[in-house]
Order: sequence, then C-alpha cells, then structure tokens
Amino acid sequence: MNAENLILCLFYSDEEKRVFDKIKFYESLSNESKLEIRTLSLRFLGPLLLAEGMVREKEWTLNRVEATLSSFKKITESEIIQSFTCLNSSQFFKGIMTNLFAIIGSPYTEDVNLIYHKLINYIHPSIIQGIIVNESINRNEFNFTEFIDAELTRGINLIEQSVGSARKMYWKKKINYYCIGIIERIQSEDLKESYLYTFDYDDPLKDKYLSDIPSYYVMAILPDYYENRIIETLRNFNKNNILPSISLIDLSYQDKKVLYLEEFLIIKEKKRSYGLILINSEVESKNLHDQTFYKQKLRLILDKNKNFEETIIEINSYINPFEKWDLKSPDSLSKIQTVLDKKK
Repeated sequence: MNAENLILCLFYSDEEKRVFDKIKFYESLSNESKLEIRTLSLRFLGPLLLAEGMVREKEWTLNRVEATLSSFKKITESEIIQSFTCLNSSQFFKGIMTNLFAIIGSPYTEDVNLIYHKLINYIHPSIIQGIIVNESINRNEFNFTEFIDAELTRGINLIEQSVGSARKMYWKKKINYYCIGIIERIQSEDLKESYLYTFDYDDPLKDKYLSDIPSYYVMAILPDYYENRIIETLRNFNKNNILPSISLIDLSYQDKKVLYLEEFLIIKEKKRSYGLILINSEVESKNLHDQTFYKQKLRLILDKNKNFEETIIEINSYINPFEKWDLKSPDSLSKIQTVLDKKK
C-alpha cells in the first residue's frame, strides 16, 4: 500500500485525562504540518468532548464516527481516500474511564467492525493489563510514557494490518429505532445554516426521551464538530480536494444507544444534509422503524424533492416540522441548553 494514501492516528487518554498519541506520518510532511497534526488529539478525542459538553454525570461514550468522502476536482491517484473512520474504546481502569481513539483514512472501504473489535477486545485491554503487570512488578522503575508509546506503536501496526480488508456483511439482530430529532445542514462557499427539529419544548415527550441522549446540545454540535475535524485532518495530510460528509455517529451509555444517520446531496456546489437522531426505545409505537426506512426517507427528500414537512410527519408524527432551532451561533446553541435541554 502506498503510504501517501493512508492516515492512521491512535490516541490514549489515561485516568488523569492525559492524552498520548501515535501518528503514522507521511515522509513528505513538513515539521510544521506534523506539529499541527499533533494538536488535533485533544480536539479530536470524542469522549473528552462529550465529558465537557454534558451537564449530566452519565458516562456516554462515542463508539464510532464514519464519513463519506467526495471530490469536486480531478485528482491524482495518490490523493484518493475513500473512507474516513473514527473509532473509540472506553474502558475502566482503577475505577475511572480510559479511552483509546483511532482515526483511519484509507483508499479502501474498510471492514470497520473487524478493526473496531480488534481495538476494544485486544489492543485496549492489553494496554490496561500491561499497566497493571508493570506497575506491580517494576513499581518505581516502570516508565509509563515509554510503555504507552510502545503499546500505541504496536496498536497502530495491528490496525494497519487490517486496513484494506473489504467490508463484510455481518448478521445483526434487526433493531427498530425511534426518531427524536432531525438536523438540517446547508453549506456552500458563502452560506452555512443548520437547524434542529424536534418535539415542542413543552411537550411531555421531550422530557420523556431527554434521558435517552447525552443532550440536544451535544447532538446538535456533533455533526459539524466532527466534519470540521475531518476537514482539518485531511488538510494537514495534504488532502485538499476531498470533502467529508458525516454518515454515522454511534453513542452509547449502558443499555442506551443513540445513532445519528445523515444523508447529503450536492447541487451546484451547495451541499444539503439531513440527519436523524435515533434511539433504541423499548416503547411500542407506530413510529418505530429500522435504519433502511430512515435512509430511504432522507433520500426521498434529497433526490426526489419530496415535501420535507410531510416526510418528517411520516418519520415521527409527534415531531414539529414547522418550528426549528437555529444551530449557527453560540447564543442559539445556549438557548438549546437552557430551554430544550431543561426538564419541566
């Protein structure tokens, strides 16, 4: 594989929230670019972002971020990256959460599950077990920083061995999700708008499902946040002609699971995206549907120009498609925190 086509970064945050990184640098990158890439770690590390963004004391974890990549210009073979994925493993050590976070940019459509299971079932547990063994045997002679650096090097090599594996079909139990919010994003060179549609702020359903997500504020900022981080990463690796679009964000807390699914369309260099905030509700409802249903509805809005309001009512008849929460400014996001995220 041509190293110029590959982005691999691995970040580990310990129980003191210190962040250690291992990054597969291109030989052609300047020292300035390498320094800029190193500054990505704290901004990119999903669990730390969630901890800062949430008022509640629940340990929500970010499991996966996937992006589709597009190009507007003719590019050379060495500039092509087909998939961009961020994977996180959150595990307890000494009673406190530690995180192992991987960024993978590749010219292939990766088997993300294969890499993810290697991350959570082998690499991360090996780090924790190695710390326990070394601290008990070597005590004061144990050099923690050197150990972590060696483990991250080993981990990134293990991940790299799996890069290039074609995505396989895995049997999974069919899950029906309940939609509690829609995010609309419109972007062009001179325009950027984003809105959230959900239940009315005084609707009892809003309070009922508020505990099933980190917060509406967190869900509102995640798509833009990670899309911007991916853009920044690609540019630092000299991938300037590639436009990322968030396709999936996977969050969990104990038995609660949140999926954010997004579809987009670009017409005349104007990008329109619609994303759905989905929860695995146990409540029987006519508004429960599988992922395929939701993706089809989004594509109908984008490709067939189907009426937005009618489609949202079909997705969930309790969501108000005529009132929207502005997501553009800090003041409007603050209003979501103080009004929408507040229980009656």
